[in-house]
Amino acid sequence: MKIVAFSDLHGQHSRKLTKWFMEHPADILLFAGDLQLNNFDDGSFFLQWLNTLPYRHKICIFGNHDGNYNYTIEKSKKYNNIIFLNNESITIEGIKIWGSPYSVQFGNWWFMESEEKLAKIYDDIPDDTNILMTHTPAFGILDRTIEGINVGSMQLCNRIAKLHNLKYHISAHIHEAAGTKNFNGITYINPSILDEKYRLINDPIIFEY
Repeated sequence: MKIVAFSDLHGQHSRKLTKWFMEHPADILLFAGDLQLNNFDDGSFFLQWLNTLPYRHKICIFGNHDGNYNYTIEKSKKYNNIIFLNNESITIEGIKIWGSPYSVQFGNWWFMESEEKLAKIYDDIPDDTNILMTHTPAFGILDRTIEGINVGSMQLCNRIAKLHNLKYHISAHIHEAAGTKNFNGITYINPSILDEKYRLINDPIIFEY
């Protein structure tokens, strides 16, 4: 199963990025949050654009900049193959994907909670999850800011350690930590396409399940 992951679009639907997607079709497209350009963006253009991309299944979560998520969810109902996960799972051709938009408190944005509340959210991750998609990274893994501070969730780390069927963890949020890392049999992916200055410099990440 060929999968493409990206995140932290922030409304930058460039021709170059669209061309990249058109040249890299796959079975599943994963988007790990932060779709809005600004507070006036209701997600309409994102959904129209996403609908044109050559992927059978498009699974998304929101991020801390997606304050108009209610409008986006309502508008997404007209697209049969675009699904938003909010602390829930979907199974696609035998692959169980669980997604959550939440992050550790980091500024004054949306979908942010204390570690105590995040622990309760993560308790509901099914034990047989194969791909985990969270806007927050796990603490110490692809979560280091430009100032050298690790801002991921420790509670997420604790839950991941108990998910014995987990193969991939897709996270986002920290643009400058984009990349991949293998740890304890799990491939961690931060597929942010923007850097810390919001410049579109990274390609989405392709992997095989």
